[in-house]
Amino acid sequence: MNVRQTYAHLAGVAVDVGARGLVPPSEDEDTVRQVAERAEADLPAICEEWRAATPALLEVFATQTRTRFTLPAFDVWHHENDLRGALGLGAQTECADQVAGLILGFHARGWDAALPGVRVLATDTGQEWRLGADPDLELRASAFELARAVSGRRTVAQISALDWTGDPSAVAGRLPTLPIPAAGLTV
Repeated sequence: MNVRQTYAHLAGVAVDVGARGLVPPSEDEDTVRQVAERAEADLPAICEEWRAATPALLEVFATQTRTRFTLPAFDVWHHENDLRGALGLGAQTECADQVAGLILGFHARGWDAALPGVRVLATDTGQEWRLGADPDLELRASAFELARAVSGRRTVAQISALDWTGDPSAVAGRLPTLPIPAAGLTV
């Protein structure tokens, strides 16, 4: 996606969740629809639609207690970093600990017992997650890198190249909750 299409998607998420009652997460078809619905709109018009939809989305954040309703905020965080990388800007790492914590927390609760256990440590925040009962492996990275790795922003090769104790080949492709990209992102 280009910048305008990314903004169209995010405006569409705000409208869908805030006004239309879509329950996150959205599907790929939703993203395609969101972009298509705004194909003729310029960036200022898309931003205005997003701005107008924000109060209803914030109301959803304030009233819905299920974690899945926070996913639009995580989507914005990731797409901001996608755009920053595409534009040659540095990463925006604020809240990376929360993004990593949400996804790794899901993994911790539902880790396949047939997989090796993994102790995951955020080197900059000291947060720790245990995936599986007994950790056979250890993964150490910044909260930002962990957040990007588990959210489909790193290739299996990039995930495998992180600081591991033990052979990550059985689990590296299982960490991302979104499709693994064909080409690695740097931010």
